[in-house]
Amino acid sequence: MNSLLPPNASELERKITQVGKAAFDLPTIRVVKDIDDVPSQFLPFIAWQRSVDYWDESWQDSLKRNVIKNSREQHRIKGTAAAIKRALEPFGYEVKLIEWFQAVPNLIPGTFNLELDLIGKSLNQEVYNEINRLVSDAKAASRHLTNLTITTNPILTIRNILVHQTAFTFSSEPKA
Repeated sequence: MNSLLPPNASELERKITQVGKAAFDLPTIRVVKDIDDVPSQFLPFIAWQRSVDYWDESWQDSLKRNVIKNSREQHRIKGTAAAIKRALEPFGYEVKLIEWFQAVPNLIPGTFNLELDLIGKSLNQEVYNEINRLVSDAKAASRHLTNLTITTNPILTIRNILVHQTAFTFSSEPKA
């Protein structure tokens, strides 16, 4: 048995060491080389260490690992159109960002439109709030979202057979 006890340790000290030995058999992380090999209970600590801006314990492990892996790059490009796209893509959304100078006719300088396709995922208030939060965190403070268009393609099944797929589009643009 490996022990840090001195040779003149008492019998009581040796028994206490034997009983407490199991505490040192827990998985530890000394050096993280590959996020995919890290036990899932350590992911929140690594996310904090790598300055992940937002973390949700209800996410699947694969999404948590993806967010951690992309954290450094996300901080490097924060405030750009690419940052907005990268913030939304891990959630499986198709993203099209149209900046003010790309729109026809041109929008107000410093604004942009965002078109999202949820690709079979449902749209509810929680998803909508999450999208707005991700966009707000990733965009430059001087940029403003003028129109958010979300397209969702719910897939309906009856007895495990695909029977209908219709696209629904929701737009935040005010009606004229």
